[in-house]
Amino acid sequence: MAKVAATVYNTVDPYQWVTDIAHQAWKARDEEVWDNNIRNLITPDTVILDAGCGLGRLLPRFWSAKKIVMVEPDLKRFLHASVVANCLINEDQELLEKLKDDSFWSTNEYEKLLQEVHTSPVKSEKVHLLNDVMQSPAIGQYGTFDLIVCSHIFEHISLDTIQESIAAFYQYLKPNGSLVIFACKSPILYHFRDDKEFNHQHILITREEFAQICQQGHGAGLGIRYMPFDLLQTILDNPFNPTLKETFAGEFKSQSEFYQLPTKSLFTVKQWEAYHSEFYTHKDMEVGTYIEYPQIQARLDQPIKPIESVAEILELEHKVNQNEILKQMHLIDMVVVAQKIV
Repeated sequence: MAKVAATVYNTVDPYQWVTDIAHQAWKARDEEVWDNNIRNLITPDTVILDAGCGLGRLLPRFWSAKKIVMVEPDLKRFLHASVVANCLINEDQELLEKLKDDSFWSTNEYEKLLQEVHTSPVKSEKVHLLNDVMQSPAIGQYGTFDLIVCSHIFEHISLDTIQESIAAFYQYLKPNGSLVIFACKSPILYHFRDDKEFNHQHILITREEFAQICQQGHGAGLGIRYMPFDLLQTILDNPFNPTLKETFAGEFKSQSEFYQLPTKSLFTVKQWEAYHSEFYTHKDMEVGTYIEYPQIQARLDQPIKPIESVAEILELEHKVNQNEILKQMHLIDMVVVAQKIV
């Protein structure tokens, strides 16, 4: 009998189009949020601190500024950000595109790049990199800043670190300078644990467990804190407000160890925006159903129906931001623009 050849079937995920729409909407909203809240804060004279710069993903968006200081405590992320900086300095667009692909990170070429930048750090008048924590007094060597951006760091660190960071930001911002915080948002304070970043297999944990993860470091997993807007607003006003102790218990510090702060309010929120909804493409769910959107549609007195286009997603998120109550209730990310009070 002749050998029967195997047949390969190419299957199509019937829910892939939902994921594609969500990714397109994510990118569109990301651009809108940047345009609405940050783009006008960056001029050719702006001096910027990227606090907790991670892989340096925001650096291309900062590049029109006069000077950018990037601070990152994790060595590998710091080195990756340094490679990104070199790409921009040398106008190497081809390598910059390679760095966006995480499959490139497992290559020998990538490891060689990290080794090279480790032995020969970035030298530039425009961009400076510091392998340190974002509340470090060493930041003072770079002078004061017009703009400080802290992107999606606060949800992974304990309150005491947030307190010291805000104290440092106040210290290093120029009078009336701007502080932009990106963070995870929720109507209530709650916590997740994940094995690694972007895994999205969230396990609900207590505040105490979150604090333990922060103390033990990345080896214990990734802690994720979802915080109400008004709570973040309170922290920005006075990070050492005694009322915070009731919520955060052992994470709370009564005063800064490193910085002398005025007794008045430190920051006032000038504007803020909610963005990005969670979505599922599970086979048991109706195609095009996003977690929050049926609730949003109902509260806006709209027909409750599956989301079928990027335009529908953008329209609903815009309407959420036009209603202060819905804005605090819905969508999982927020950007908060605060101004230093002189």
